Amino acid sequence: MEFRVLGPVDICRDGRSIAIVGPKQRTLLALLVLQTNRVVSHDRMLTALWGGQVPATGRRLLHNHLWSLRRLLAEPQALVSSPTGYSLKLQPGASDLDVFLSETARARSALDAGDPLQASSRFREALSLWRGPALDGTQPEFQIAEGATLEELRLAALICRAEADLTLGRHSELVSELRLLVTEHPLNEGLRGQLMRALHGVGRTAEALDEFRSARVLLRDELGLDPGEELIRIHQAILSGDSAVLSGVSEPTTKTRAVDIPRQLPADVFRFTGRAESLLRLDRLLSEDTAGTAVVISAIAGAGGVGKTALATHWGHRAAARFPDGQLYINLHGYSQGRPTTAAQALDHLLRSLGVSGEEIPHGLDERAALYRSLLASRRLLIVLDNAANAEQVRCLLPGSTASRVVITSRDSLRGLSVTHDVHSVVLDVLSLGEAVTLLTSLLGADRTGKERDAVTNLARLCGCLPLALRLAAAQLATHPALRIADFTTRLERENRLSVLDLEEDPHIGVRSALELSYRSLPPEARRTLRLIGMHPGPDISLEAVAALSASSYEEARGNVDVLINAHLLQLDNDRRLSMHDLVRVHAQERSQVDDTQDDRESALARVFNWYAHTARAAMRHLNRDAKLLKLDTPAPPAGVSEFTEYGQASEWLETERLNLVAVINRTATSGWPVLSWQLTHLIAYFFYLKDYVDDWVHTHQIALSAARSIGDQRAEAMLLSTLGHAHMAASQLSEFIECQRQSLKLSMAISDQAGEANALCYLGYGLVSAGSFAEAEEVLLQAHDLYQKLDNQGGVLVVLLDLATVYLHVGRTADSVSLLEVCSARWREQKRDHDEAFALLHLSEARARSGDTVTALEECRRALELGRGIGNARIEVRSLIGIGSIHWREGDHAKALDCHQTALALSLELSGRQLEGEALQGLADTYRAIGENLAAQEHYRTALEIAIEAGRRYRQGYAHNGLALALHALGRVEEAVDHWKQALALFTDMGVPEAAVVDALLRRAGR
Repeated sequence: MEFRVLGPVDICRDGRSIAIVGPKQRTLLALLVLQTNRVVSHDRMLTALWGGQVPATGRRLLHNHLWSLRRLLAEPQALVSSPTGYSLKLQPGASDLDVFLSETARARSALDAGDPLQASSRFREALSLWRGPALDGTQPEFQIAEGATLEELRLAALICRAEADLTLGRHSELVSELRLLVTEHPLNEGLRGQLMRALHGVGRTAEALDEFRSARVLLRDELGLDPGEELIRIHQAILSGDSAVLSGVSEPTTKTRAVDIPRQLPADVFRFTGRAESLLRLDRLLSEDTAGTAVVISAIAGAGGVGKTALATHWGHRAAARFPDGQLYINLHGYSQGRPTTAAQALDHLLRSLGVSGEEIPHGLDERAALYRSLLASRRLLIVLDNAANAEQVRCLLPGSTASRVVITSRDSLRGLSVTHDVHSVVLDVLSLGEAVTLLTSLLGADRTGKERDAVTNLARLCGCLPLALRLAAAQLATHPALRIADFTTRLERENRLSVLDLEEDPHIGVRSALELSYRSLPPEARRTLRLIGMHPGPDISLEAVAALSASSYEEARGNVDVLINAHLLQLDNDRRLSMHDLVRVHAQERSQVDDTQDDRESALARVFNWYAHTARAAMRHLNRDAKLLKLDTPAPPAGVSEFTEYGQASEWLETERLNLVAVINRTATSGWPVLSWQLTHLIAYFFYLKDYVDDWVHTHQIALSAARSIGDQRAEAMLLSTLGHAHMAASQLSEFIECQRQSLKLSMAISDQAGEANALCYLGYGLVSAGSFAEAEEVLLQAHDLYQKLDNQGGVLVVLLDLATVYLHVGRTADSVSLLEVCSARWREQKRDHDEAFALLHLSEARARSGDTVTALEECRRALELGRGIGNARIEVRSLIGIGSIHWREGDHAKALDCHQTALALSLELSGRQLEGEALQGLADTYRAIGENLAAQEHYRTALEIAIEAGRRYRQGYAHNGLALALHALGRVEEAVDHWKQALALFTDMGVPEAAVVDALLRRAGR
């Protein structure tokens, strides 16, 4: 069995890939492989799966994922649990990463030994293990964080292989590859030097010299540095024709150069105030008590503007004398615009600061970190790692010895460091009110503040005691010595506080002034486009929407957008989506209030809202082909509305524009377009259903309901209540679903809308079936059936027959159920309604299995699985797997049953589908009980019972109670079993289902 992480994450057994369901499962496996034979803590696994938003049930879900993962292993015992976490025990060479590391180590040894031919061959073999981006298919945040290190290893191997090939004279083979690598890594001097040598080797010396000039300009512009010694040496060798240097055979060079002691701390903060306790805690870093075997770290955490960097800098200057070898400082840009500094980039900076020349900095991350630790081993430095994104970003930047001290500032708590290092956490809040007043007094002078003590206190409050805001306010007042503090606070109370605090004369703080200069330099049409995009309600926008917004052609819109992108007022991402920084948006909106009329703004918004609505309708024609889509009460579709040719294209557009569509619904509901708001909501409800966007589904319908009610449209209100009910059902809120259908029914009857009345009856019947109220459900469904027949709505009739069949199945009329379901599945097959046919087959399969025809039942369930996968409906896939697993359980094939239910459970967890999770857990529990694993069975029954209670599904509750009782009875816990049987009996009796007699017999047998 081979574990692969250098590309799509998977497991190979006998040359065949084993499917791993979902990104969370793949992430968990990848994390364990990366930490092979080491314990991975529960917290680390939870963070990898859910980032900073671990659900309340995260620990339980984690164990479900681990259980599913264990089932995939040839040797399940390889996944070992411990009190703190789990480890994956693997033999050497069991993962592609381990093989890669071994092969590259051998290749480097060959290169160091002067055997470039063997080195090149081994590097090629190692690099052939890569099948795509590292950790592909895992959670995006995990892939970005962990994949970067693996990609650094790959780059290092590529560089070493290129070095071997250069030594062998393979210049012509390398030029194209090295040019591409330099384009991807323009600041990598090692790659640039190799490209220069390769170009010179094929007679393109002028291009080689151009590469050196480009590198020099880039390094100066980006880093403020000159090229390193090695790049300069290659440049001189090309000029002088030094073949020894160009072939890669050269004299050894010194690893480090003599440099002055680094003194990199920024200037101390003017009039630093307060933070006495925090400074005292930092002082403890210097005490002898903290000196031991672990690196001592202070992690300063807190919100933006709270003064983390100020505290670190102030304390650093105060303690500078205690660090004779100087101070290192780096801003890691964890919470800045653009990408955070990678560990490799940070180590490059720190190594250069310690005297390492550019050409001697290793390519690999691990090698850089090792050199860094070696250089710090005998030194005593203060290292300030400012603005860190998270613990992972700084791990490689920590020294290995105890002489130096590290101060890290971050908005993240950095709790992960506490597991492996001696971390002294300093969490900064805003200043106390007293400290804030003291800071204002020190900045403005005691004479001025003494005259307006109450106003100073009020000013501190209005600034929220945030140091940055306090200093901005003081700067404003300092430039206006005659301005009363009380008058300034009045402005803060009445106006936009950020606008009042803006320092227009400071180019770094006066954002509005800088934007105004950029705005004035634009052509008139580009200015207008900027103002209109500023009004767009969504997070990003397409060029087509810009064209609709500005009433221009696509080409005209693209021209204006290009101007704005070049002026850095718009950003264009890889998916051709345009976005605008929040402050640019605020400025654009301010300019619109000045430069556009109210009619201009409303006309532009109407155009783009209309475009979204009509394009959404065009897309929904492909997603819901057989439905009669609502006609929009808006003008004829404007030019430029997208037309779609197939399902995938339409689905992709809706997915891309989802947040914009939600924003349009919100804006139109409150800004004069209530009809468009509710109609757009109704149109895209089926998309939310298909893609399981339950939160959006509920939110938009609540907004649209208010819009419909504001104009007294009862027909719209009834329709929206019905679809809102379905959203509640998807959220496992059964009682809310039933209530929505009752309200919809009442409204439809009041306005004599028979079609709406039939739909409400149909859906209400479905809800009552789900709640286990079978008698009332049958009555309601028969009413719906008659009304659909009267309206000649045969599609509605089939839906009612499906739900009636479910009623008959539960109350023991299995033959009637099968008869109805055969009609439904056959009709939907004729109509090519794959989604509906699949559901009918699932119900039919269950009915046949209960009647003993497991062979046909299995065929029908597999057909449903095929249909579900064909249309990309994961919910149908999960239900099909549960059905297949249950049939295997009935037939006594417990291994296949376990496999199906485990896969279904893993899929349901990816979908966050609580109902599906509960059904999969019940299937697992049944199977465990069948093989005598009653402890595992009772655990799964309990969880399934909790889910059924949450959802209000009484039949599922009764089933779980009965299964739990059987498992407990087998464990000898008779009293507990009897209690659960009694609860099951009460539920089954109230529902009038045959299971009541079965449970009653079990109670009698138990002597109760």
